[in-house]
Amino acid sequence: MAVYTYPQFSEEEIDRIVKNTTVYNQGGLASSRPPFYEDLAGKKYNIKYDNGFEFDYQFADAHKLYWKDTSGELKEEYYEALQADEHVILVVHIVKNTSPQQARMIVLEMNTGLVTTFFCKIGNEVSAREVDRDIVFGYFSPTGESPESPESTEFSDSIKPTAARHSLTTNLVGRSIIWTYSPTFSIQHIYASKWYSAFVDFNSFYGGMLLSSPCNYVEINDHVYIYSWVETEGAGVQGFALMNLFDMHDVGCFFGINGDSKFECYTFGAIGKDVGQLTNLHLPNEMDKDFDWPPKEREEGATE
Repeated sequence: MAVYTYPQFSEEEIDRIVKNTTVYNQGGLASSRPPFYEDLAGKKYNIKYDNGFEFDYQFADAHKLYWKDTSGELKEEYYEALQADEHVILVVHIVKNTSPQQARMIVLEMNTGLVTTFFCKIGNEVSAREVDRDIVFGYFSPTGESPESPESTEFSDSIKPTAARHSLTTNLVGRSIIWTYSPTFSIQHIYASKWYSAFVDFNSFYGGMLLSSPCNYVEINDHVYIYSWVETEGAGVQGFALMNLFDMHDVGCFFGINGDSKFECYTFGAIGKDVGQLTNLHLPNEMDKDFDWPPKEREEGATE
């Protein structure tokens, strides 16, 4: 990561930063975020992963859940859920009282019973503040029912969740999309290669700055994809976007220690514009005219 730009904290210092953050889910970039998905309230699911992990999740209401693993210890968490398309739901929650701090981004495909989860934590072998993650695939079913059960009301009779999985993909490589999170914040993501992406920061006072990050792409269905990156050129935060490329809208989450040395874990939404294989160092206006730079709303000294 950018070791000369951002302080390199110890694990103990990271723990103190996390504990001193009283409301972890508060952040910016909410203006394009859709309403929270509330239909999980009252539902219970058993989730089985290919690495042997198994969890029971109970969604008590629109923002409170209980979960337990095979140890049987029941834990309560705050969560946020967002809908990517008719069937695909993103669930985001931190795991309280963990050191290093952990979080989970869970993508549930309700019509197939398939699940992909990013098990994330702050800190890796490079830096105590840079986010690390494991991507794990699996399936889920309503608690007390076999996923193949014909009595299940969650899955159609033809669906067998154990027969398939979401998967890593290169389908996005070569594409580029400008994502607008708010009227004054836009980023161009360039899906440059299998393991690395680049983005143009239109929001810096220095103008269009091209940065690169290690990333992963996961195919959920023929038009919904996960794009996740770790800002190794920055503060080490993970960005996670669940993209609907039919509607050109995404929902997602940022997680980590931000550039102000504060813990963040908050959800967002953005509107996308496909720009093919172009790289723009200034924000295009209908692809033939540049906006004035910097935008008046972002001139030095202005605040949002």
